[in-house]
Amino acid sequence: MTQLDRPSSGGRCLLFTGQDAARELEDKSQISDLLENRETFVWLDLALPTHEELALLQEEFKLHPLAIEDATAPHERPKIEAYEGFWLAIVHAVTLEAGRKLVTHEIAIFAGDNFVVTIRSAPLWPIAEIERRWQSHWGTVPRDSTGLLYTILDTVVDGYQPVATALDDQIVDLETHLFEPNSQRRESLILRRIFNLKRDLATFRRAVSPVREMLQPVLRGDVKPLSGNMLAYFRDVYDHVLRVMETIDSARDLVNGTLDIHLSSMAHKQSEASKQLTIIATIFLPLTYITGFFGQNFGWMVGYITSPQIFWFLGVGGQIVALIGLLAYFRYKRWF
Repeated sequence: MTQLDRPSSGGRCLLFTGQDAARELEDKSQISDLLENRETFVWLDLALPTHEELALLQEEFKLHPLAIEDATAPHERPKIEAYEGFWLAIVHAVTLEAGRKLVTHEIAIFAGDNFVVTIRSAPLWPIAEIERRWQSHWGTVPRDSTGLLYTILDTVVDGYQPVATALDDQIVDLETHLFEPNSQRRESLILRRIFNLKRDLATFRRAVSPVREMLQPVLRGDVKPLSGNMLAYFRDVYDHVLRVMETIDSARDLVNGTLDIHLSSMAHKQSEASKQLTIIATIFLPLTYITGFFGQNFGWMVGYITSPQIFWFLGVGGQIVALIGLLAYFRYKRWF
């Protein structure tokens, strides 16, 4: 368990001064005074913040009320917006629970000259990997808001690829069971899995696609609090986003194709059943006619059918000949 994952009241705050090691700040009311020193960098993480914590956040970092409202509003669309003295970025991290259930995690990031504030909403996304990566990047990535924002985005985007791979594996598994003999209940389960995958891919794409738009102002240099020598790192994150987007689009095409094949397979099975029933009904049509003919002409039968041989030849023999003729015709037409 890292410093930022230990439960504590009033949020978790790491303080960096120069090249000294990080130390945890207990008294959050000192943040505004510490930020006056440009050599000081503060990282404050809030998980499910209370109203008191948000009020402290606004007071110490001088954040705009609308920015705080956007950061804490549920189901906020991923975006990046400029405010006086800081930028607000909202991203959606994605995980798979129990190997199949797609879960999105909203993370709001306030990036100023010498501070970063992260606000995590329910369900909480673990932030330990961000801290581990940032510490491992020291010496190559600056210990400032630029380096931390890059690390957060890089960690979130790298988390997309395992989810995309898992969804692709689910599609492959679905395709292997698509042409197996299935009962009606099994076919309904396959159809449900297809629509669940379509829903998960749509949700996944809504989380990933805006990140590409968010990175564009960073790559253009519009994000002024961020140093320009980090553009190569952000371009790498941008490339990873494009690769995930290509995987998602490819997976969506595969799911749509799988749905079309499944519906065509079901229609083909229904057509086969209808054809078999039609053949059976057609076979019984002449047999019914012959039986009805003899039944309606019973008096003629009594007068002219005088021996068992004639009865079997005309009654049963006619039905057998009609049956063999129909089967031969169906075989000639390749109906079965």
